[in-house]
Amino acid sequence: MKRLIITWCVFVLFLVVPIIAVEPSFSQEASDETSEQPYKLEDVVVRGDLSQKNLDASSSEVLTSEKITNRVYDNPVEIIGLVPGVSINQYKQGGTASSLQMRGFTSVSHGSDAAFYIDGIPLNEGDGYADTNIVNPEELERVEVIKGPISPLYGNYASAGVVHFHTKNKVDHQHVKLQYGAYDTYEGNYVGGFTSKDGKTDHVYSFMTYHTDGYQDNSDWDKLNGAARITHHLTDDLNIRLSLRGFNSDWDAPGWLNEEEYEDDPEKSVNDANGGSKDYKSGKIDVDYMLSSDSKLLFQLWSYDQNFVRYYAGRDEGVAVGTNIGNVRDFDRLAYGSNVSYNFLGDLLGRQMSFTAGADYMMEDIDRNRWRLTAGNGREKGEKYIDYHIDFESIGIYTDINYQVIDPLKIIIGGRYDHFTGDLTDHLLDDQESSMDDTDIFSPKGGLLITLLDDRLELFGNYSRGFAMMSGFAEQAQYTQDSWDPQIRTQYEIGMRVRPVDWFNGQLIGFRLDTTDDFIQDPVTSEYENKGETRRDGIELTLDFYAFDFGYLHCDYSYIDATYEDYSSGGVSYDGNDLSGVPTDIVNIEIGYNPVTGFGGRLRYHYQDGGMLDDANTLKGESWDKIDANIFYRFGNDPRYTIALEVLNVFDEKYPACESYWSGSTSYSPGLPLSAYLSFTVDF
Repeated sequence: MKRLIITWCVFVLFLVVPIIAVEPSFSQEASDETSEQPYKLEDVVVRGDLSQKNLDASSSEVLTSEKITNRVYDNPVEIIGLVPGVSINQYKQGGTASSLQMRGFTSVSHGSDAAFYIDGIPLNEGDGYADTNIVNPEELERVEVIKGPISPLYGNYASAGVVHFHTKNKVDHQHVKLQYGAYDTYEGNYVGGFTSKDGKTDHVYSFMTYHTDGYQDNSDWDKLNGAARITHHLTDDLNIRLSLRGFNSDWDAPGWLNEEEYEDDPEKSVNDANGGSKDYKSGKIDVDYMLSSDSKLLFQLWSYDQNFVRYYAGRDEGVAVGTNIGNVRDFDRLAYGSNVSYNFLGDLLGRQMSFTAGADYMMEDIDRNRWRLTAGNGREKGEKYIDYHIDFESIGIYTDINYQVIDPLKIIIGGRYDHFTGDLTDHLLDDQESSMDDTDIFSPKGGLLITLLDDRLELFGNYSRGFAMMSGFAEQAQYTQDSWDPQIRTQYEIGMRVRPVDWFNGQLIGFRLDTTDDFIQDPVTSEYENKGETRRDGIELTLDFYAFDFGYLHCDYSYIDATYEDYSSGGVSYDGNDLSGVPTDIVNIEIGYNPVTGFGGRLRYHYQDGGMLDDANTLKGESWDKIDANIFYRFGNDPRYTIALEVLNVFDEKYPACESYWSGSTSYSPGLPLSAYLSFTVDF
């Protein structure tokens, strides 16, 4: 509480201290970011996006294409690192997706804590794993990052938040990017298309090829990503869109280093058997129909098919041949679903109101197989110990209302009902079948938004409840255990946004997120019980300055206090202990100059302290910081050319991209040392 009071005081100080300077001019780009844009019903394109306007009463963020591009990402999940309060757990295991920490949950994209989507298609698999590697940053229109379970549009996995990648549906130029850099890393990228002469059909196509040898030994990684989106305007009121995507990835992986290896030889590979492959294909049809000038109907039908293979092996030096050291995972997944929503934006009783109501459906057909990997046998499969098939079905119904009660006050009320059912067939137990109890969950949402001083001050607060099903190794328990309940996550959030002058934005957020019915495994019966309670308190402060044409300064600071409230496992109480893996303090500072033509660049500083590595709080992780730099030169008009040099880890700091503790020892994934990448971009 003391830290929260101090942060609020610092924030208020920024607002009241006189600024002894002549008010500078600011670019159109800065002006666009700091002024509220009109919201049109025509902008609603997928999953009832009108409801996203209601997220103004929350800390949710939108990363625009301008913020995302002209950066080097070692892994696409690093895009989310641009959001305050988020830290990346960069596993650096090739095509195995890295994870992130958000709202004090540390396995986001590797568990059931957050939902990931691309153009309305869910990326989370049955155990919660979401492969963000299929994302091509160059084709993104925007990325919506929703913190906490505030949005009723999303159900399963969406308790710590939602990350939704939206790609371009229309382009007015062709975009080509070529990049080469450290460790023989190269990328070729094309995003472009055209509109038919009659203006009725928009075409967008993208293609990416990528290769790297990697910083560590045994780190080769190749991937291909292609997509097509064709939108046909049948009438002024009726549009239909076909979207196709294909992705292929093959990689080797270095494995996890112990402390001695991390300190003495961070380029080391633990076992050359590590690696994997992935194939992914998806298709989607969107139909949107303007019923009237203020109402719209959306429909979406999608499907995807994927195969994921991963070889995961520990070190085998000094280990007897034939000893189990890992496993081979071969997962096949066919998923399909649909979504329909009604959207209204107009007046009711002389006051503006937006209303969204919709339903979604998903069916998953999953095969999971695992074999042992043994020392001395490389990638040769050993004994098979998992072979089961899952059918999992979910239905969701949601609604969201935003109403201007009086001029300064809006109320937002929403809710979501989810129904789940599923079956599991274990082929290793003579096709034994198990069925989960039908699960029904209602998740209420609500918020207030007060706008004052000619839209220069916004005060808001919200309440929301979400849930999490079992994930990871506990996933099978959903079907085989008679007694379990979803974890319930409840968030309270308050905040303030200010724009006292056109060249400054500020935001301060305070949140509490409580979890009840956490899953705890009984060490005797091996069954999971709903016994644990945890609490995550935090503050997030963001300051943005636009001091002159094309110049900017961004600063954000977040503090997270994540603790066990009532939690005992194996006869040991963890009450009052910090949750492992959660950094308490995260700081980002970026200063940049981004002109339309000529020289520009930026410097970005990141700091995070080391969270506790174990639940007993006897080990603390390493705090670290680094600076990345970019310099570019733009010239020409049509075509426009950009040459950019990106330098990561300018001062060659040694830091753990991910640090964790299990089986009695600490494991490390080393961060990149000083690395440079040169890119050439043409827009024509």
